[in-house]
Amino acid sequence: MIQFNQLSYFLPQGFLFENVKTQINKGDKIGLVGKNGAGKSTLLKLISKEIAPTDGEIIIPKESTIGYLKQEITFNTNDTIFNYLNDSNPKFNKINYRLNEINEELTTREDYETEAYLNLLDELNDLNQEFDLLDGYKWKEKIETTLKGLGFNDDDFLKKVQKLSGGWKMRLELAKILINNPDILLLDEPTNHLDIVSISWLEKFLIKFEGIVIIISHDRLFLDAITKRTLEISLRKIFDFPFPYTLYTKKRAEENLIKENEKKQQEKEIKQTERLISKF
Repeated sequence: MIQFNQLSYFLPQGFLFENVKTQINKGDKIGLVGKNGAGKSTLLKLISKEIAPTDGEIIIPKESTIGYLKQEITFNTNDTIFNYLNDSNPKFNKINYRLNEINEELTTREDYETEAYLNLLDELNDLNQEFDLLDGYKWKEKIETTLKGLGFNDDDFLKKVQKLSGGWKMRLELAKILINNPDILLLDEPTNHLDIVSISWLEKFLIKFEGIVIIISHDRLFLDAITKRTLEISLRKIFDFPFPYTLYTKKRAEENLIKENEKKQQEKEIKQTERLISKF
């Protein structure tokens, strides 16, 4: 869950948004929209804790994990594509390393009935359960499936990451985020460097994803396929619509038409009042 509690963010030219209050729940798939410069990417940075709000707060449970795909990918490494992903989860790596340590130690020990030996077996059992919860036994399969879904092939797995173009690095970073299964996914223009096949695979992945997804995208079809809710940043506020993108645009247009008619009626009444005042 994410809560915006009187959230405000100020820039030298003024507030992007001010005193925003809303809640995002587990399973919400949200399209984040607004004009260029409205503050869409800034809001993702605030949620990811990359920057701090001017006023108010964003409340996220401490145990929640966040995967944030930015438009600018700057990482570099001498690792291969596969190893970059294989080593991407510190908790998983720590458990895996300790499991190997214990298994190696058990092959040399013979004090089978000592308390130390039994404690080692208990630790092994606990670690195996935790390893299983992290899908440790499916980890390599998960990496391969995700890489192929995003357009890589078997021959790419041993290529060096540093030789990839910016677009392929973006795909790799997206793969890293997805395989680690965060509670909250923040995706800033995720389809920019994807082909049609990869976009289709990503759509299916996100539809099945059980956590929170917040997407900035100019791809209307992509937003319609995934999101069920739209947040619009406009006029220093964040407007909340319980619709996917296309339906949101229709509802927004209807609201704007109603407001425009109300404004015209108000102006008509003002002019009529002014005429009466002038006459009497």
